[in-house]
Amino acid sequence: MVNGEVSAQFQRSQFDALYSSSRTRVYRTVRGIVLDPTAAEDLTQETFERMFRWMLTHESTDVNALLHRIAVNLSISHLRRQRLVRLLPFRLGSSGPPPSGLEQVEARTLATQALAALTPKLRVVVILHFYSDMTRDEIAATLGIPTGTVASRMAAAVTVMRRAMDGKGPACQKGAEGNAG
Repeated sequence: MVNGEVSAQFQRSQFDALYSSSRTRVYRTVRGIVLDPTAAEDLTQETFERMFRWMLTHESTDVNALLHRIAVNLSISHLRRQRLVRLLPFRLGSSGPPPSGLEQVEARTLATQALAALTPKLRVVVILHFYSDMTRDEIAATLGIPTGTVASRMAAAVTVMRRAMDGKGPACQKGAEGNAG
């Protein structure tokens, strides 16, 4: 084998490992942002295509942060193009006895309304934290913003979601968003 072939084979194996370990997590992140499973599949695939091209020409740094940054940027661009306002099927994860069918529907509806009340910038922080289990530092690295901005967006998102769940609706969204840079 020629040196270039060995390098390409190594990059391919690195990419395969990254894909295997990150696909579900990236998909969940994208799906939580775009609120559409079909679009999430397409955007997840595009995320990995872009990551593969990047890996061919660059040394690997924090590939997970870069991978999620690509996914988030593609998702937000998609929302801007499509202006989607769909509901997010909320993943329930509680301890104790499983809720009844009616309780699941009620909880999903409340959570969906609360998440739908968020702007894309606020929703991204919530999804990365609660769905992708990222810390503030990881979210900041992924989005390329200061950790203080992550904290303020998270606080604003919680305020908007609480108001939405209290029946005050998304009308309060503009006020909370203004403080979350």
